[in-house]
Amino acid sequence: MGIDKDRIAKNKLDISSIFNQIETLVKQDKKIFLADARNSQSLKYLLIEVVEAMVDTCQHILAKKKGIPCEGYVDCIVKAGREGIIPLSLAHKLRRLADLRNSLIHRYWIINDADLYNQTVDNKEDLNEFVQEIDKFIASFSNSD
Repeated sequence: MGIDKDRIAKNKLDISSIFNQIETLVKQDKKIFLADARNSQSLKYLLIEVVEAMVDTCQHILAKKKGIPCEGYVDCIVKAGREGIIPLSLAHKLRRLADLRNSLIHRYWIINDADLYNQTVDNKEDLNEFVQEIDKFIASFSNSD
């Protein structure tokens, strides 16, 4: 059984949509962003959603193309980098995002909203890079199948 390209396409669409929503949120001046708690709450939820879409993509490809299981969000991102699905440099950056997702779910009270805003502004382009790298990976095996 091969890769479900519709599943991958939906995840990529979700990632792109979430990127646009994140971009809209963090376009605001930092003081304005932080003045309304709903902004931080929205950003946190969007980051959780985007990690889940990225990990679902990697997990599916790892299982179907490599026969490799994952033991969690971070493990999945690390294995995707190690197996050449995404570059190691991107996997390293996304690993921090997966760690952040785990903190948002399990230790949300330790998250500093100002730091989260700064990290998001600095690293949001990683989401687009992920989509581009998945496209490259899919194209590489589609041409050889």
